[in-house]
Amino acid sequence: MKHYIDITLLPSDDIGIHFLWTKVMTQVHLALVEIKDEHEKVPVAVSFPEYREKQGQKLGFVGKKLRLLALDKADLERLNISKWFNRLSDYVHIRSIATVPSTNVYETFTRHNAAESVDKLIRRRMKRHNENVEQAKSYFEGYKGKPIDPPFPFIQMKSLESQHAFCLGIIRRRVDGKLCSEQQIFNTYGLSAKGVLPKF
Repeated sequence: MKHYIDITLLPSDDIGIHFLWTKVMTQVHLALVEIKDEHEKVPVAVSFPEYREKQGQKLGFVGKKLRLLALDKADLERLNISKWFNRLSDYVHIRSIATVPSTNVYETFTRHNAAESVDKLIRRRMKRHNENVEQAKSYFEGYKGKPIDPPFPFIQMKSLESQHAFCLGIIRRRVDGKLCSEQQIFNTYGLSAKGVLPKF
């Protein structure tokens, strides 16, 4: 990644930080959908420079800053992110495209898939393995699911297709910069387990 744009969220008395994150990430998602390829991948990544994992009673939080990164400056120009924040101009500060500074620290940001209900897992197993309800239920006997209170932060979102609310869980991992390849692609939230990003 060679170029980036920093976006700072500016919460106020009438719009809180968590609600603002929902609006910001919805707009980022819509912008990335506009530049996706036929495989639903985009050349622009997101990172969270102030990301904090849960520590004791202190909950995980993505901070107040969002960073958009791209290998090619033209991809950030094509994204035209300012256009997507017209309605939020009082609540975000968008910096100009800048060059990524030299660093030896790298990270990935990926989406966490929340635990699914047992009923949904049973239905999926019945379909995939051609099992009846009893067989599928016995497979999941004693299933506890994943912890409800994850150690990583999330942003409350709403599906634009189904209108269902969901949590966009975000996991950060430190990685070796040697894993970085020239061509990296990300999903329409700008996240990827294999997308190696500079930390600065």
